[in-house]
Amino acid sequence: MYNFIDLFCGAGGFAKGFEMTGKFKCIGGIDNKPSAIETHKHNFKDSISICEDIRKVPPEKFNKLLNGQKVDLIIGGPPCPTFSTIGHAKIQSVYKDHDDKDITNDPRNDLFLDYFNYVDFFRPDIFVMENVPQFLTKYKGATFNAVKEIIERDLPEYELVKEVKVLNSVNYGVPQNRRRMILVGFKKGMGYKYPEITHWYKEGKFNINPNDSEIDIEKLDKHITVKSAISDLPKITDNWRISEVEYSKHTKLDQFQKLMREKTGKTVKNNICRLTNERAKKVFAHMHQGCIYMDLPPDVRKILPFREDIFKDRLKRLVENNPSWTVLAHIGMDGYMYIHPTEDRTLSVREAARIQSFPDDFVFIGNQQETYVQVGNAVPPLMAKKIAESVYFSFKKFYQKAK
Repeated sequence: MYNFIDLFCGAGGFAKGFEMTGKFKCIGGIDNKPSAIETHKHNFKDSISICEDIRKVPPEKFNKLLNGQKVDLIIGGPPCPTFSTIGHAKIQSVYKDHDDKDITNDPRNDLFLDYFNYVDFFRPDIFVMENVPQFLTKYKGATFNAVKEIIERDLPEYELVKEVKVLNSVNYGVPQNRRRMILVGFKKGMGYKYPEITHWYKEGKFNINPNDSEIDIEKLDKHITVKSAISDLPKITDNWRISEVEYSKHTKLDQFQKLMREKTGKTVKNNICRLTNERAKKVFAHMHQGCIYMDLPPDVRKILPFREDIFKDRLKRLVENNPSWTVLAHIGMDGYMYIHPTEDRTLSVREAARIQSFPDDFVFIGNQQETYVQVGNAVPPLMAKKIAESVYFSFKKFYQKAK
């Protein structure tokens, strides 16, 4: 069993995927959102989960809280950086001549650098960082090049995987199109290989990276649908207030549903569903599956008017036989971009969590908005599990070689 810490952990979707392998244990997490940390504490009993700004918790302090436990792996998803040079000697020269003011003024840079400060202190065998795909191209690639320079200059015992990839969760059994950059660094001599794609989706890209070898679709499983994700969950209504409810079906479950329910009984929690206003429900009634706001006739749009030059897809009804589009933290605001495929309401917290591939034994703590946001901010656990399996292979291969 390998120990890992989870930086910018949120509710713990990334960590859950690693623990689902049975090969990794989360011993620590840190995030500045109280409700997310309560969720993390609830679901990771062996973790020292801290609610604090990481800038106020140097790795030396975190190490004391861990009682000196060995950290084999660091995972996390710091906010997308622009790299401030203020107060950080290690990267003072990286952007010295860059004329984009955002690079020196965005406070999120401190958070990103703290991720590498933790790597520098704990010296794990491997670190895994997830971020938005634009990370690789931001400022014409200057951001990513700065990361490489930091590692080459200040963490010389590490190397990055040669070709950093953007993975789509739909290709790993998640009922959702969600693209994330996965950056992996490892101690020299270890190596790392990204997980093989397991699922295909005919309207999506099987293979985001054009340099990969061709994918044999015949050997892949078909994508997981929205219907598979939510159809066995409890029957609820708009403005549902009861968290724990019995499942709507107990027989003829498909493989995804069986996996999600592996550690639960007859009931499941987090079935809270927000109240939709009457005007919105009138509009929902006119929407077929796949319909977006601007597909509606003008007289219907007038029922719930938005700026049509900006909010063309402000309302979207899910398609039950397709995977969902990306579940964002904005689902905590109104959920109009995630209208149930067959009912005139938005998704419940648990339905959104299923689309993110959270197993049903994972319980979210907090009020309605907080739990929705936790779901939307998370790394899909099933994609994280595939990444974890490939990380474990690197550990296994390296330590076998060492013997």
